Amino acid sequence: MRMLKLGALSCAVLLSVIAGGASNAATIQNFDSGWYTNSGFTAGVTNINVGSSNLSGAVYNNWLAFNLAGLANQNVTSATLTFYGGNGINTSTTSETLGLFDYTGSINALISNSQNNVGIYNDLGNGSSYGTAVVPGNGPIQQFSVTLSQSAIAGLNAAAHNQSDTRFVIGGSLLSISGPFANEQLFAIFGPQSALAPAAVLNLETSVAAVPEPSTWAMMILGFAGVGFMAYRRKQNGPKLRFA
Repeated sequence: MRMLKLGALSCAVLLSVIAGGASNAATIQNFDSGWYTNSGFTAGVTNINVGSSNLSGAVYNNWLAFNLAGLANQNVTSATLTFYGGNGINTSTTSETLGLFDYTGSINALISNSQNNVGIYNDLGNGSSYGTAVVPGNGPIQQFSVTLSQSAIAGLNAAAHNQSDTRFVIGGSLLSISGPFANEQLFAIFGPQSALAPAAVLNLETSVAAVPEPSTWAMMILGFAGVGFMAYRRKQNGPKLRFA
């Protein structure tokens, strides 16, 4: 009986070690950013203007790129994207709704400023939703944060665990614009003002799966052996049929 208890205790210890991964926090700033218009044009700048211009009628979608190389052995459990304040203005007199989306196209084409690429523009403003934020109107952009969706967390983990490319892109589109020439833009830069770079930061909660020590594996093996031996003994010492 003592061996059976020891075996059960050993197995319980191992399971608690494996399940009890440590929790960590990580902050990662974007390493690149920019925008594309609905004609596929990009100026190759880092500002993240998004919305509709009242001058050209162009509609902008923006993007942020992050490198998750340091998270290879971790799992992202929650994520918040924070946009820094002071990065341009909201030209609209009312609040505007910013939508965040996945990006499934070529990251190399995106960050190399591929021209006449309407596909990139469309990709940045469609697909799986990563979250939304309502930004106050008619004034400088204040710092604000977006709690990212489970779809975004899945994308973060896929990128972090990718052995060949750990880059992760978030696309942005203004969901509340009324049409072209609407003068509804977020992060708009005018005059001598410069765009912030980096423009945003990911705040991540992660977990790390604990790796059992060799002594814990030894305890597990001993435990299973004990459980198996006691089960064998019980079978051997069990009641036997007797015939008169």
